[in-house]
Amino acid sequence: MRLKRVFLALGSNLGDRLQNLRQAIFSLPPLVLPLRASLVYETPPWGIEDQPRFLNMVIETATALQPLELLHYLKSQEKQMGRHEGVRYGPRLIDMDILFYEEEVFSEKELQIPHPRLHERAFVLLPLHDLIPQFLHPLLKKSITILLKDTDLKGIIPQTLPGGFQLLPYDGWYNLPADLRAGLENSAAAAANFYGLPPSHRQRWVNHVQEARRPETRRQRIEKMIETLAANQ
Repeated sequence: MRLKRVFLALGSNLGDRLQNLRQAIFSLPPLVLPLRASLVYETPPWGIEDQPRFLNMVIETATALQPLELLHYLKSQEKQMGRHEGVRYGPRLIDMDILFYEEEVFSEKELQIPHPRLHERAFVLLPLHDLIPQFLHPLLKKSITILLKDTDLKGIIPQTLPGGFQLLPYDGWYNLPADLRAGLENSAAAAANFYGLPPSHRQRWVNHVQEARRPETRRQRIEKMIETLAANQ
């Protein structure tokens, strides 16, 4: 099953906010693979002003889950972290929202994609702009850059992460050879298993592919790699 490209917004304004973001991201694999992360921003509360400031960010992910499956999975991860439902727009330990699911438009009572209020929220648009500035909103037909120009950035402060602080379990996805990455993205099981390997094991697979001198040999090695990884359930 092919992986889908999905962008998620994360926010926290209770407890150790930065650690909450990290814990949420690290909880996502193997069903959701975090690939890239925006900067982290401290932002004023939205909706209800009398509450602590938030840390917000956006991550690019890959998943084979369908939209409603993904929503339920994210909510289950929030609950496992200790989130309790409270006042809408109120304080929260962690919040994960689906912003875009590739370029699809999805509308049911439980979930709307694109997120129906993302174009109003600077704390979402600014980190989205870090990742996909030219992406066109499927409904509004405007880029993230254009949408961001119409929002108020007052009070939003980029954060410097502590030295060595790691927000992603693995940040080398887009450094993989394009043909190898394409093969993995066509097999959710293989991609999840590759993503979860120790760094030395991942590099061993990459080296095995790159050592092939003939295109046909390289193709065969990638196919065998995908088959082997997908079988390791």
